[in-house]
Amino acid sequence: MKPLLFLLYSLFFLPLCAQDLSLRAPNEDFKFVDQRNGPGNSCGPASLLNAFGAGSDKWQKAYAKIPGTNDRSRISAIIKSWGLAPSAKLPDHKKWSPKSGCNFVDLTTMAEEFRKLQWNLPKLKSELYFASSEAESQAHLKLAHKRLSKSLKKGFPPILSIRRFVYRNDQWQSVHGHFVVLTAMPSKLTDGSNQFAIEFNDPAGAKVYQGQISASQSIPSLILQCPTNTIGKNLVRKGEKQALAFTGAIGVW
Repeated sequence: MKPLLFLLYSLFFLPLCAQDLSLRAPNEDFKFVDQRNGPGNSCGPASLLNAFGAGSDKWQKAYAKIPGTNDRSRISAIIKSWGLAPSAKLPDHKKWSPKSGCNFVDLTTMAEEFRKLQWNLPKLKSELYFASSEAESQAHLKLAHKRLSKSLKKGFPPILSIRRFVYRNDQWQSVHGHFVVLTAMPSKLTDGSNQFAIEFNDPAGAKVYQGQISASQSIPSLILQCPTNTIGKNLVRKGEKQALAFTGAIGVW
């Protein structure tokens, strides 16, 4: 095969997740926190540390103000500082618990408290991407790309809320929620595209995964195609349809 033809062939058939990940987290040398070194269900606090630590210099300054010399002590500091405060969403609950971790609303509040440690950091926002139709899902895909890329450009790797869905009792149900940190993505979304590649760090093992976010025709959210990530698969019953979904993000936009 001639070199030019081989190059064109390679680009055309190259997996999407390996094509364009030019927009990356600023601090690529950061040693990501592993939630397994801390208390149970601490993906939220660990993802906070990972997002701030992998961010630009000013976000790293806030990270450096968290006491501790290892994963466990830093995760515990996050929990003690903000996770044990009353939940903003659930009456008579704390923002974090060892049984259920923390929800999206409370983690957003904790992220805002964290960023106040450094005076010049912009406000952190959150957004959900649940959809009731394919057209709405496609619109959310474009919006999500816009939000996520803006946050990375502003130096903050966004925190992603992901969920394992199963089709049970004639409807799609969420059986497990989790938080990860986006570390790379394409700077632009190709016109007419219904998906884009991403790289993310999962605090469960501090592992790097590649996948792609796409619009959905079935589940009530955007789809995260990442077969190698097994979060929540143990809760899927034999024979059930299942899907990993991207349901929301915390970042700067």
